[in-house]
Amino acid sequence: MSDHDQTSPEHAVEILVTGPDMQDSVTLEGEGEFLVGRSFDAEIGLSEAAVSRRHARFFRKDGGWYLEDLGSRHGTEVGGMPLEPGRPLGVLPGQRIVIRPYVIIVQGEPTERTTLFSSDDSNRMLEDSVAAVSAEELGELASRRLGLLMDSAASIQQALDEPSLAEAALDAILAGSEFGRALLLRPVDDVDEIEMIGSRLRVGTAPDGEDRPISRTLLRAATSGRVVRLRDEPDIQAAVSIVGSGVQEALCVPVRIGTAIEAYLYLDASASVGSDSADTAAFCNAIGRLCGLALSNIQRVQLELKQARLVQELEAAQVVQQRMAPPESGSENGIKWHSRVVPGTFVAGDLVCVCSSSDDLPIVFLGDVAGKGAAAGLLMAALEARMIAESELDGVTAAQMVCKANDAIIRVTDAAEFITLWTVFLDRERGLARCVDSGHGYCVVVRKDGTIERVMIDGGPPVGIVPGFAYESVDVPFAPGDRLVIFSDGLAEQACADGSEMFEFERVIEALGKSTCEREDVELLFAALEAFAGGTVWQDDVTVISLSFDGEADLQGGASDDETSLTRS
Repeated sequence: MSDHDQTSPEHAVEILVTGPDMQDSVTLEGEGEFLVGRSFDAEIGLSEAAVSRRHARFFRKDGGWYLEDLGSRHGTEVGGMPLEPGRPLGVLPGQRIVIRPYVIIVQGEPTERTTLFSSDDSNRMLEDSVAAVSAEELGELASRRLGLLMDSAASIQQALDEPSLAEAALDAILAGSEFGRALLLRPVDDVDEIEMIGSRLRVGTAPDGEDRPISRTLLRAATSGRVVRLRDEPDIQAAVSIVGSGVQEALCVPVRIGTAIEAYLYLDASASVGSDSADTAAFCNAIGRLCGLALSNIQRVQLELKQARLVQELEAAQVVQQRMAPPESGSENGIKWHSRVVPGTFVAGDLVCVCSSSDDLPIVFLGDVAGKGAAAGLLMAALEARMIAESELDGVTAAQMVCKANDAIIRVTDAAEFITLWTVFLDRERGLARCVDSGHGYCVVVRKDGTIERVMIDGGPPVGIVPGFAYESVDVPFAPGDRLVIFSDGLAEQACADGSEMFEFERVIEALGKSTCEREDVELLFAALEAFAGGTVWQDDVTVISLSFDGEADLQGGASDDETSLTRS
């Protein structure tokens, strides 16, 4: 729709945002730019990873409100059509904007659109025959239809799905009016493409009445939110298909949920409905309002059922994920650890695992999948299973394990899916932690004397980005009494309550400076994060593991037989 085909909204406009786990209303008022995106300073903040940081903007110009896509990665849709980046489009109340996975509705009373555009004289003549039904007419609900309306209200509200709603509403209209055909239509792409929810023919109507054309002009007129009626004009019968097909009168009633038009009641007849046409319009409009309420209830029930199924599936996935993770505290194969995983949603995109190589060296890896939720959790499970499988190969090194897992993951992911990963083989006999950093970077060593060192190595890009990349391991001195603390970016990159700064390494080191063991490492970091963020609702999954060799043996002069048996359990 071109900009000049828009009518300016009021000075202030209310925006309703619905998406994953949220529904929010934002009022835009005054001049200036109103940013939409993941940026902390966005007036309309959308946190999902598919949304760009500066995705789009609303702004006011020449008395109207406009929306512009700012070159977002996944685009913006208005009325089902993609919005071209850098080309603002005027927006109207009731308009539906999609920034996946969010739906944004421009709230407020729709502005009447009184001009219909056409390309030939016959269409202009037809538009002259489209008349808005006045408020006075809509208020004239005849007493003879009141009983029918009350009876119909019960059957319409009890409808459990859209077909049964259409059946109840259309039967009521045919019973209370002289129309020969009644349809319930849903717009798919504006009104150029429509979906038939239900249809009814009056008993005795010729069978070919089902095939009569539908007036797009009438539907377009009803997009303004008004009840509109097409009266017969004898001088255009030959030029207009709807009148040429024998239609003498037609009526279109918008069916709304809130301010958004979700469907249309479309009625026509091969003869005039008579002198009580105002009463008929009022009756059909009342049925349309009942349909809106019932349709809203059906959508609510369906959404609740879908959400209940989703919660069940996510809870099952969460149980499986918990089974795959090591216990929070443990001691195995010569190391001991304490860990915690707090998902940002039901299913975490973080992973942490403790296993052994074919040479009985303990292996620990911690990763963070891009994004969060079920999709990230599935990718996490795939990587964890692959890493464990690679660890069992004879003579595998840390670098080889990550290289093979990287190539396997690339085959099942796209460019937007990747995992940052820290992998470490622990060699007690040599006093080493053999580390591979795959774009992760979040690891510190707490020495036995209390010194805290950030481990900074260049191991390679995140897993799932570069095919065939030759990852390299780096040996970090690691003796009994030292503790290795690995964590996800959900800890380091969590913002404070006002969004002005992130947690970062300085606060990690400060918290660990008060700790004396693996459990305290984890507990103190989570307590510091909660205090910093102002609560326990965080932007991302948060995972921390602290580990050390199990025992305080002196490595000088080589390991004893007892120490060797402890390492190679």
